[in-house]
Amino acid sequence: MLTDLITCGKPIDVLAAIVSDLGWSETPVVVLTTDHILSVLRRFQAGELTAADVEAWADLIECREDIDYQPERDEEILEAIYVLANPVLNGSLDEALTDQVIASISA
Repeated sequence: MLTDLITCGKPIDVLAAIVSDLGWSETPVVVLTTDHILSVLRRFQAGELTAADVEAWADLIECREDIDYQPERDEEILEAIYVLANPVLNGSLDEALTDQVIASISA
């Protein structure tokens, strides 16, 4: 189920329901990579996902202890998820912000 979440493999409302049924675990079960984030952002650029979808996806991932982050890239991933999950603080997701996040995790 968490694999569907990190890949954004189902509609956001379905993912939200799945996550609410899972509860919380302190043991990492899956690993979120920069490739997962890039895939979601490319889907946004292609019009497959809305800014609200990306925000909801990142919000569902943020602070979950059962999702680990790609080794040596954890800081970049944490920052990208924070930016995407908090548009009120970081600005709404648009082409410029998308390019900025992609650049920050592609380095």
